Amino acid sequence: MGTNMTTQVKHQTVETLNQPFKDRFLRQKEVTHLTGIPRPTLYLLMSKGLFPKQISIGSGHCVAWLESEVLAFMQERIAAREAK
Repeated sequence: MGTNMTTQVKHQTVETLNQPFKDRFLRQKEVTHLTGIPRPTLYLLMSKGLFPKQISIGSGHCVAWLESEVLAFMQERIAAREAK
């Protein structure tokens, strides 16, 4: 069973290397800079389901957001403003 999983992981890695990855992780400072939303407000919006949730990218407290989700949030806010 362990060998089969290793083979699957290697296979997925090879497939990923053959295709350009179009998303990246953004750390909190970059999200704050990009959106203009301060850290406490980010967490408040997340708790209300109004901002994308962070992803654990390591052990401990190392978290990040997907750039595509943050940009989608920003686009939704722009669209909501234009709809008014």
